[in-house]
Amino acid sequence: MRRYQIILLSLLAFAMTSCRTIRVSSSVTEDVQTHVIQYPTVTDLTVLNKTEKTITWNFQLFKKDRLALIKANLQADMLKELDADILLEPQYTFKKVPFGERTLTITGYPAKFKDFRKATEEDIKALQAVYEKACEQCVYNVAKPSRREMKKEKKRFLGIF
Repeated sequence: MRRYQIILLSLLAFAMTSCRTIRVSSSVTEDVQTHVIQYPTVTDLTVLNKTEKTITWNFQLFKKDRLALIKANLQADMLKELDADILLEPQYTFKKVPFGERTLTITGYPAKFKDFRKATEEDIKALQAVYEKACEQCVYNVAKPSRREMKKEKKRFLGIF
């Protein structure tokens, strides 16, 4: 009887452990070259006088200063007050006294966009002149490069053709 129990237990253990299947699959995708192609939009920009805005607060023992959030909120308040769309050349000055007063000052030129329009031939010529000076490539591939492209680039970098 004991012998049958051992055989039955071993068959049961074998059956429990041997029913596992392993599935392996792979897929190959084709490299698709994606580029951003768009027609430029041009706008006029009205720049206002240089403006400054300051905020002051006191040190709080168990509260961490969130300077990035305070900067963003102060800049948004400044733009809202002046009815502007963007702040050009922003400069931030942060002063603090240990366990005391903190002061953040933003200085910049508020500007407002007006007259959005499709670029004319003259605008495109002006953009091309500035663009060619600013960079060497005319088209950027914003997609992640494929392994094949990376290998080609590496060979070209190393001087292997």
